[in-house]
Amino acid sequence: MDLSHPQRITSRNRKREAQDSMMVTCRRTKFMAKYHRQNFSMPDSVIFYIAKNPKTAKLYLKTCKYFFVKNPIIIINRLEHFHGKWRVKEKPLDLTKYSCKYWITDEIYDFGNEFVDKNILSPIIPKLYQCDVRHLSLSDQIISFSDLSLLISSAEEIDLYDVIVKLADGSDVPVDDIVAIAINAKSFEFTKPTITPKTMKELTKLSHFSKFDQFGLYDLSEVFDIDAFYSYMKKNPHTKFYLTFDEQISDAFKNRLKTIVDEILETKN
Repeated sequence: MDLSHPQRITSRNRKREAQDSMMVTCRRTKFMAKYHRQNFSMPDSVIFYIAKNPKTAKLYLKTCKYFFVKNPIIIINRLEHFHGKWRVKEKPLDLTKYSCKYWITDEIYDFGNEFVDKNILSPIIPKLYQCDVRHLSLSDQIISFSDLSLLISSAEEIDLYDVIVKLADGSDVPVDDIVAIAINAKSFEFTKPTITPKTMKELTKLSHFSKFDQFGLYDLSEVFDIDAFYSYMKKNPHTKFYLTFDEQISDAFKNRLKTIVDEILETKN
């Protein structure tokens, strides 16, 4: 028997798809079987508004099936991207397959590398009802500034490795503009960020920048204004700063870094 025959393979695939479709239909039928219209003490218009505008994920999870039917949202605590696949609790999940929305409450982790799709986030952004993540970690991605704004505003811990953020006109967004929207961040680390000669001065203008517990920029070029940074660092005893530089920096810049390091080591506090 030749099991590799194209017609047999096609037939088996169609049968499997039909079984999968039947399984999904059966699960939905079973779920809906216990759904009954509720008699609420409030007007239907008020209940409808509440169903369409849940304030918190915790509150939404406590509601009845009526709310899910009117506004289907799946709550996800931790969303991972690993080897080209999105996962929830280590199980693959195709976020674009279902008609519901998703509410991410705690973490988004992208364990990507230079060989994976650079735009893994674009297809799922329209599927997000809300993003309240505390920890955002992205690697080797190209993402629009508007999409990043949806993910980063609630994050307290942000790790961006080789991430390029783009404006609508195609230009790269400097790291100071990204920090500006990270209003709840306590820890911010960025490898290979886009910087300008004004980056450090722009960062110091942000009221929440001085409240960071930890701030790291890695693989920097000598475009970074190290003197502006050093001046600010001496005035901010709260934040722990971490900087590394590209190996291609000039000898003059290396000497300036050495001088700063020597001055720091000679300081008692």
